Amino acid sequence: MPLNHIYPYTQAGRAEETIPSMTYRELLENLGKLTDLGVLTPHNPVTMLVAARLVDRTRIARSGVNAANLQSALEEYRSNTKAAYGIVKALEQALEAMSAKADTASGT
Repeated sequence: MPLNHIYPYTQAGRAEETIPSMTYRELLENLGKLTDLGVLTPHNPVTMLVAARLVDRTRIARSGVNAANLQSALEEYRSNTKAAYGIVKALEQALEAMSAKADTASGT
């Protein structure tokens, strides 16, 4: 059963149920929608799951997402008036991890 949603189960519940099967890129693309539906909210276990997936280095590496994609997703998500702080921090950490990996790879 979905948690504390502001929209009916048919929208928010279905959106929440798709999270486990989303690729990293799909997750990035749907952060705003998930937030607008009330799925990503402070203190919601689903928000913590999404944040954990966003910072997972293995998922990031397999996704083919680059730093520009992450930066764009971060900026777009930050502009959402309902943005969950934990998701913003996770995107920032993912971007930092990607930058650190690039710096290590380049030898700086």
